[in-house]
Amino acid sequence: MIYTITLNPALDHFLDVEELRIGETNRATGECVYAGGKGIDVSRAIRRLGGDSIALGFIGGHNGRLMVDLLKREGVTCYFTPIAQETRRNVIVCAKRRGTQTMVNAKGPLVAPQEWRAFLTHLGLLDLRGAYVVLGGSLPRGVPRDAYRQIIALVQRQGAKAVLDADGPCFKAGLKARPFAIKPNLNELRRLTGRPLRTEGAVWDAARALNRAGVRIVLVSQGRRGLLAASGAERYRAVPPAVTVRSTVGAGDSTVAGFVFKHAGGKDLEECVRFATAAGTAATLAPGNQLCRLKDVQRLLPRTKIQVLDGRRGARGLC
Repeated sequence: MIYTITLNPALDHFLDVEELRIGETNRATGECVYAGGKGIDVSRAIRRLGGDSIALGFIGGHNGRLMVDLLKREGVTCYFTPIAQETRRNVIVCAKRRGTQTMVNAKGPLVAPQEWRAFLTHLGLLDLRGAYVVLGGSLPRGVPRDAYRQIIALVQRQGAKAVLDADGPCFKAGLKARPFAIKPNLNELRRLTGRPLRTEGAVWDAARALNRAGVRIVLVSQGRRGLLAASGAERYRAVPPAVTVRSTVGAGDSTVAGFVFKHAGGKDLEECVRFATAAGTAATLAPGNQLCRLKDVQRLLPRTKIQVLDGRRGARGLC
């Protein structure tokens, strides 16, 4: 079973305009609304890949009810903890002429102490033996700063593998619980380490240091340059094919979904990394926050190259 946790979910409201004019009236040429947040996007992407998961987290108010309806339409199972305040709504303005996306993220609700305790109680009732628990994104106001550390410790005590995709202090706190896997992008890894990481060698050194600190698998996404993966002696560099990007929203979440979907299916790390890279690249082909589409992943997969770099066999060329 795969569970995803989104503590600060949002409705993502996309508005299309020809050109965004600051300080003027802009008329939308199209709009759409998606259920959003890192964990929720992972659940949606897993569903698109043909798998199942259960989305957990906080939900509240009219926006929360609309989010649940949207997820049900996509076939995503939910087990949210209700809160008194309204789930936030983010606005993303897509300017066609310049190909830009301008995001305005709302602050989000205040979670009461009893609501946080209720969430942990719900989580403790689940049978997590052998499960994967994906968690990430920002924290809502009111939850402890070490919320991810608490959650990871709880689920891994019950036999689950935690996969963390976050940034900043909450990411650093979560690492103290030694999650099974993490997926920072390059900038998030720089902020975590406090180092510029200007060379790939420096990135590998940072990833291996995290392996030694107890993180089994470290995935570092680099946008068009692909994905690096380190796990003990194993190291892989995945290079996606060149594509015409329509939207980068949800690409990292699709990468995580592809990795967890395959790893939960018992595939080896090399195959998981290739599939994750194809899934993340596929997400950039879809407009808005539509995430990866299985037909695109299948088309990109044979064109996604893997280089194996490990201490036992040396380097193997792209294949």
